[in-house]
Amino acid sequence: MKTISRIFYDMPVNCLFFLVVPLFYFLFVLSYNPFGISDFLAVGKERFTLNLILTTLILLGVITLSRMLLYILRHIIDLNWSLYIVWCVGEVVFAGLMFSILLGIGWAGVHPYLWVMTRCILILAGILVFPYAIISMAVQLYILNRRAKAPVVDEKTLIRFHDEQKRLKLIVSSEAVLYIEAEENYVHIIHLDNGRVKDFPLRSSMRALEEVLSRHGLVRCHRSYFINASHVDLVRKDTNGFALAQLDWEDVKPIPVSKRYYESVTALL
Repeated sequence: MKTISRIFYDMPVNCLFFLVVPLFYFLFVLSYNPFGISDFLAVGKERFTLNLILTTLILLGVITLSRMLLYILRHIIDLNWSLYIVWCVGEVVFAGLMFSILLGIGWAGVHPYLWVMTRCILILAGILVFPYAIISMAVQLYILNRRAKAPVVDEKTLIRFHDEQKRLKLIVSSEAVLYIEAEENYVHIIHLDNGRVKDFPLRSSMRALEEVLSRHGLVRCHRSYFINASHVDLVRKDTNGFALAQLDWEDVKPIPVSKRYYESVTALL
């Protein structure tokens, strides 16, 4: 099954979930009393308002933690739509379990805990299917609209980066790549995205990428660096005599050029 867009891992989308979903739950319950939830939250002791606030805070906490975890793992996991739906269902079920702990205390002696837990999960699922579906569809529409407006790119100029497991992680135009830096078991792909400099860490090695980088015009300038010569303004030497390539973006650090590669790099300028 097709994997979800990387946009679903980004912080703006995750913020939508952990802000909109709890707010929707609070307002929807307050306005429509779905599934007779007001009596359920009141637990027969006029605690509706208190328990509504507490369950909203629980939902906020669960989704915030879950979405932060999704953001942290964005470079490690690669979910397809089935697994992403399982992730979302897991959020709802876990939040329902937290609800049942709170409400189970109030309903103790009246209803068994299993009844309270099942009701919490089913009610929450019935309510949250709306914000989850709406946000997901809105993000998909945004992705489709952005693709429709995107300029046509020559396929031959695209570099496809795969990780150690041969999984495709990033597709970017060779012209947008500024440089590649090796760091332990990762390489950092420094590239331009809508006029902004971005760092995409990829679990791979320089040796594994060397052929595809050379094929797309990037040159090695150091044992830990490949550089896009078209973005180099000049190569200068610092006070210690070490050569540094100055790129055409102000907020990008100078890239070291070792003696071994100095002549081949300067010959391209």
